[in-house]
Order: sequence, then C-alpha cells, then structure tokens
Amino acid sequence: MKEDKSAELKSSESKREKLLKTENKFPVARVIVILLAVAIPLAWFMSRSSSEADAGGATGTPIMQKVNYSGRNIPMTTVAAVAGSDYLEIPAQIVQDRKIVYFEYSKGGKNVPLMAYIAPSGKLVTAISMCEPCRSKKFHIEGDEMVCNACGTRWTLEGLQGVSGGCLNYPPDVVAHTLAGGKVKIKDAIILGWKLRV
Repeated sequence: MKEDKSAELKSSESKREKLLKTENKFPVARVIVILLAVAIPLAWFMSRSSSEADAGGATGTPIMQKVNYSGRNIPMTTVAAVAGSDYLEIPAQIVQDRKIVYFEYSKGGKNVPLMAYIAPSGKLVTAISMCEPCRSKKFHIEGDEMVCNACGTRWTLEGLQGVSGGCLNYPPDVVAHTLAGGKVKIKDAIILGWKLRV
C-alpha cells in the first residue's frame, strides 16, 4: 500500500514537473513571437531610411525647413542637367530657390523628362515629369498641390495623391535620387528602367 502511494506520489510529482516545464515553454515562445512581430517591421523601416530617396512614393529627402505654399502659384523652371558617367545631376540649390524645376535626360538617343520639387515638408522629390494619360511634361505648384499644365489634374505635393481631374491615378512617377556635394543625382539605370504606365 505504501509502495502504491509512493508510486502515485512520484507519478503526481512527475506530472507536475512536466506541466511546469510545458507552462514555462509557452511564455518564452510567446515572447519570441512578439519580438519577431516588432523586430521585422522595424528592420524593414530602418532599411528604407537612407540618403537615397525611394522610388514609388513621394517620400523625398529632407533638404530645408518647411515651405508654406498657401496662396502661391509657382511655375516650373527649366534648368540644364549635367550628365556624369552613369548619372544625371542638377544643383540642389536651384531646386530650393525655384521650388519646381524641369530638366531632361538625353543620352544614347533616349529623352526622358524629369522634375525636382520641394514638398511643403521641405523634402526634395524627383520624378518623371509627365502626366502620362495626356502626355503633358509641364506642371506648376498651386497652394499645396501639383497641377498639370495641360489637363489641370491636381495631386498633393506630399505623397502625390490625386485630388481632382482626369489623370488622378498617374501623378509624376517618383524616381530615386541621391544628394551629394550640393548636387541632386539620378542614376542612368533608374531613368532608363522607367516605363510608361499607360
């Protein structure tokens, strides 16, 4: 009888130890899952933060203080671009001064219209200077909006979200750039890789 109770007690203690070990595993697993859930998006966000502006969104590169465009109408200024060995560049200061500029990539028989502008946040944004459905290459700033000179379609300067007009889904297509030595540089490969969306 004592042996049965002793065996039963050992069995009970063994079950208790197993249960405690199992319970201790789950919190560790939960903590690992939570850490991964936080770490992966954080790592992705950190990898996107660089001196190179991302293509595909009007994130831009901080270059100056915030700009108030309220009640202002700013025409696009045409500037000359300088071709490097594998890039095109314009002075950053001229973009800061003029707020929106037009320039062209002309190499190897390919011509691509480009623009650079300062968003209200003070970020410099570079993009293909084309309203693709109507094929207009020129724009202007009116208040906090980018406006196509041909069709009048409007987009927000921050994010290039459609506001009104017929070409809402085709704002100027943002391209990546770097800032170095007071120059805005766009790699040839980025420009040559661009394709019309319509």
